[in-house]
Amino acid sequence: MAESGEFQWRWPLIMALLWLLVMLSAIAVVDSTHKSRIKLNQLELAKRMTNGYQVAWGQYLLEQSTLASYSRVETTAKKQLKMKAPAANELVIIK
Repeated sequence: MAESGEFQWRWPLIMALLWLLVMLSAIAVVDSTHKSRIKLNQLELAKRMTNGYQVAWGQYLLEQSTLASYSRVETTAKKQLKMKAPAANELVIIK
């Protein structure tokens, strides 16, 4: 009988400990979920920024190719620098 009396006072202690562990586990799940959502939001923001940078990079490449095209360089050289292609008699060939 002493064993059952000893077990009776331990039972509420065991139940309280189990309840505490369940509560701690629930809090850990909520905290983990919250942190993962924050990280997911940060990832989505980084992806959007990356896409924006890629669009800007593409626009810069397009602008560079437009500004560096031969026809534009030739037109700018003729208009602003007053350059012209040499005539055949102005060419000097060095051997």
